[in-house]
Amino acid sequence: MLWREHSTKMLNLAFRMLKDRDRAEDILMDVFVGIPDAIRAFRGQSALGTWLYRLTVNACLMKLRAEKRHGELEELNLDTIVEETLGKQEAPRNGQFDPELLQLGLNALPAETRGMLWLKDAEDLDVKDLAEIYGMPDGTIKARLSRARHFVKDYITEKLKNA
Repeated sequence: MLWREHSTKMLNLAFRMLKDRDRAEDILMDVFVGIPDAIRAFRGQSALGTWLYRLTVNACLMKLRAEKRHGELEELNLDTIVEETLGKQEAPRNGQFDPELLQLGLNALPAETRGMLWLKDAEDLDVKDLAEIYGMPDGTIKARLSRARHFVKDYITEKLKNA
């Protein structure tokens, strides 16, 4: 029942944070395998789905930290990514929207912030749930979401201006 009800959303969250389907699937399996041990820490103060998101976020952050420590994360030049993804075509004009450019802006955010923004906007979680998941005050969540949105907006504006 847990798998059927929550696995898709947890996988999407892990994918948004890790930017890699295989690694996201590994995290999902790790989280579900660890639920019998972790359930002892569940106090029922939040919804079960919120708690599962917290487990997923923690697992993703631990994975990213471990990879960074071991030098497995590549530092990529965003200009190169934009050029490879968008090619030499002209930037969208006359109000056209380019979802690839948006995705690049989102990918430039730190994993934790990217996951937070995705949970808020795509999964429609409220700030209170995010505060529980990330263990931060509501005001901190609101500030990070605002900064993330401004960053993505500025990123897209800059890329369109320089295109």
